[in-house]
Amino acid sequence: MLQVVKTDKGYVSGTIIGEPEKQAAIFRGIPYAAPPVGELRWQPPQPNAPWEGIRECTQYSAISPQATIPGMTSPFPMSENCLYLNVVTPAKKPHEKLPVMVWMHGGGYFMGCGNDKIWNQHRLPQFGVVVVTITHRLGPFGLVAHPALTKESPNNASGNYLFLDLIAALKWVQKNIAAFGGDPGNVTIFGESGGGAKVSIMMCSPLAKGLFHRAICESGTATAISPGFPLAKMEEHGKTLFEKLGATTLEEARRVPWEKIIEVSETMSIQDKNVGTLKLPPWDAAFEGWVLQDSPDKLFQSSNINTVPLIVMATYGEVTNVPPLVMPFVIPAYIKMIESVNKNGRKGYACIFDQVPAVWRREGFGSAHSTELTYVFGDWDNSSGWWQGIGMMAKATGAKSEVPVLDATDREISEAMMGYWTSFAKTGKPQYKGLPEWPEYLSAKDNYMYLNLKPQMREGFSKFGYPVP
Repeated sequence: MLQVVKTDKGYVSGTIIGEPEKQAAIFRGIPYAAPPVGELRWQPPQPNAPWEGIRECTQYSAISPQATIPGMTSPFPMSENCLYLNVVTPAKKPHEKLPVMVWMHGGGYFMGCGNDKIWNQHRLPQFGVVVVTITHRLGPFGLVAHPALTKESPNNASGNYLFLDLIAALKWVQKNIAAFGGDPGNVTIFGESGGGAKVSIMMCSPLAKGLFHRAICESGTATAISPGFPLAKMEEHGKTLFEKLGATTLEEARRVPWEKIIEVSETMSIQDKNVGTLKLPPWDAAFEGWVLQDSPDKLFQSSNINTVPLIVMATYGEVTNVPPLVMPFVIPAYIKMIESVNKNGRKGYACIFDQVPAVWRREGFGSAHSTELTYVFGDWDNSSGWWQGIGMMAKATGAKSEVPVLDATDREISEAMMGYWTSFAKTGKPQYKGLPEWPEYLSAKDNYMYLNLKPQMREGFSKFGYPVP
């Protein structure tokens, strides 16, 4: 099992996780760019310095500064020095050329991190893939645009640092993942909610061309949620932030403590018409002609994208009526994405996920937003702590039990999802031994994979949704 690996900047050491005969090596907190602090705040990610000796990568990095949910605390420290990634690999030696799956976390563009235990487990890698998870800049640190920032940029662009971080991480994968047993020529990007939106942005950005070869969007796409704005609009939000900070120059703004920026940013919320009365921070993608030439929706409509085989997935609850996030409009957005991929000669696959533990289902809890995550990453025994968050949603929607009672069916569905997801990463087709055939989505059939108790193909994918008002 790999424990010391040579990267382009120096050697790193990891540690072993897993179960007997089902182990993986994990390398936590590998830097993929220089710390974006001081003069590098609101700059594209810069190369990090090499190091001597062996860098011990056994602890997670700090995460991007962000507001916390009332009553909850982050298990990780916060810092602008947050451009790090984690690698979980089942490879026993370098250059095994295993498929690579790069996870882009949810939480919109303003919360979350790549360090959560759930996506750094050994079970998904045990299906024969190398998993990479990314921590990057968020919110006002990852998306602020401003006329002064645009002026100082050689690309006449500002904002989108979050997406530039993701692109830098994908470039790191291209340079280094072979040493961890991965194949840089077979990279799948996948993400949920805001992570699904990030995946769709990577499909839209010319700067990400050639850095990945397949894509999976779970419960999110920037063609429907966080759709972005023209650069001038994002610059207006940036000017408001600077005014609230009392900063009249870039130098002054870059000296403001990050805690103050988060505090002020929290007073700046806008209402997203696509998700009812929910108010969100104003930080979004900017169409600035460098990272993004136009809105993701228009780019997909014109098929001017980085075309790769695509899986789109929604939970049954979020496209019917199960809080906390109801978004049936994601379905027509997904169909447009598949149509765009088809125009460029690639295949798309549709999925509705509808599995919840049997006790919760009897108590009235449906497959709400994010419930698939524990299944995608193999947490069928409640080992990551992620089920506790789902339990809070379950109780809020009428369930009596906060802790799930998991049984053999939950494990079977989890293994089916891991099988489909990793076979797609390997071949571009979600097909795994012992599981039903999953054909590509065809509008004439309106077909989709239904994951509930027993995977099965159904028709009527488009009937779940309606267009964005």
